[in-house]
Amino acid sequence: MKINKLSFVAAVLAAIMTVFAGCSKIYIIEYAGNDASDNTDQGSQDDGTGLGTNLVGFHASVESLNMTKSMSPISADTRVTVFAYHGSTEETASTSAVARGTYIAQQAGTLTGDGGYKMLLSNGVFDFYAVSTNTSAMPPVFSNGVSAKLVNGVDYLWWNVNNYDVTGSQVTVPVVLNHSATQISFEIDHGDGMYVQDIVSATITASRPGAQMDLSTGVIPPATEYDTTPAQMGVNGLKLQYTMLPLQTDQPMKLVLNIHANGEPDVKTYEVDVPVPDGALAAGNSYRFRAVINADNVEFPQVGVTDWVDVDETGNPLYPH
Repeated sequence: MKINKLSFVAAVLAAIMTVFAGCSKIYIIEYAGNDASDNTDQGSQDDGTGLGTNLVGFHASVESLNMTKSMSPISADTRVTVFAYHGSTEETASTSAVARGTYIAQQAGTLTGDGGYKMLLSNGVFDFYAVSTNTSAMPPVFSNGVSAKLVNGVDYLWWNVNNYDVTGSQVTVPVVLNHSATQISFEIDHGDGMYVQDIVSATITASRPGAQMDLSTGVIPPATEYDTTPAQMGVNGLKLQYTMLPLQTDQPMKLVLNIHANGEPDVKTYEVDVPVPDGALAAGNSYRFRAVINADNVEFPQVGVTDWVDVDETGNPLYPH
């Protein structure tokens, strides 16, 4: 007997739909809509508590934990990835996210879904997490609640709120991001008989890269060794800055300065050891050293924890005060 192929396919599809209609639970895999090719936790939606009709939006700011406790809207074009988990979830490593999407910051900190992504949740209680590099670059990829290996020179940001009640057709969740990396900066002063005209370049020994962030806590474990390759510092006038992964060591950092001084055309080089305060450069802290350049040495008479130093698009430090 000859069977029409189109009729046969239609009959098979109808049979499949009949089988699924009798199932009590349907699983839906939700992708971010803009970077589905990566291996980030994509999330599996449970019937009734996953994909819903409530539009969840986000507004992001960055908090300075030290000194002023101030908050400011995240810079425009900054990318932020937001994860949503069931409120009863205790560990992000043991279950998949209900939803995950990458957003781009607009003016005044409003987050807009990248590629038109929208987070739609049903009524319920959710735990939210957010990560960012504080730039337009994509945030790190997470798998089973742990990030890919991280690198120096990046201002990693993290945020979490637990048991957030989502009720209503449109909800806006405030996101207050904190710094998970650490930062060092130097303010160069003239010593006896020295006038520093400008800094040609500066390098610092940074923490060994490769640490991974825990999504549930935002913690990046500190390195206990230095990287083998010195890091180029951002230079702005007589100020230096570098952002790195947290560090715990009793060994000093090595700072190499190339400067013009006293009107001489030749570059003068200083290679000095910088003590690590209390044996650690802690996550979330920005350490500012006062460095006095003398004819034959460099002194560090003062170091303190200050507000985080914002940087421009070239990595140069900006001091708003």
